[in-house]
Amino acid sequence: MTTRIVLLLGLLLGLGLITAVPTQAHERVEIGPYTIIVGWENEPVIVDERNAVVVHVYRAGEPVTGLEGTLRLELLYAGRSFRGNLHPAGAAGHYRAEVLPTVRGQYTVRLFGQIEALEIDQQIDPEEVLAGRILQFPEAQPDQRELLATIATLEAQAARANQLALAGVIAGLLGVGLAAVSLFRRGKQ
Repeated sequence: MTTRIVLLLGLLLGLGLITAVPTQAHERVEIGPYTIIVGWENEPVIVDERNAVVVHVYRAGEPVTGLEGTLRLELLYAGRSFRGNLHPAGAAGHYRAEVLPTVRGQYTVRLFGQIEALEIDQQIDPEEVLAGRILQFPEAQPDQRELLATIATLEAQAARANQLALAGVIAGLLGVGLAAVSLFRRGKQ
């Protein structure tokens, strides 16, 4: 009996995985009478690949148009900001702002300005930006941050080696000088 239950659960899980439809990781917020959906145009979002933040705005299920002149978009990351220009994108109520994310991590989209008569200032976190290695095949390239950290470590080690080499040269010169003085004194005796 227990084996049958396990097999049935396994079959149901397998069917669920086969029939699952992948969805985009867009974030949805309700502001007043408006529904705003924010995400990336191309997902997964990869560092150094051209992309765009997409914004869809609806009121009672109907698209809201004409916001490119009143709604502003700012992309935030680690204390830095990038102002993007919203442009209509295909379907009514859909807008996009092009961007080339250069660092992996969580970016924040700030929407501010007006949607019709409503003043808004809302921050939304879309899907995280990932390093390119997740899609690289057959061999993943090193991550830029890791390379920079390795370079900094090697530079520090090289500086330390230079200091030790200089100390060794000075000690060697002192040793040669002492030997010369010692030979000179022996020669006088």
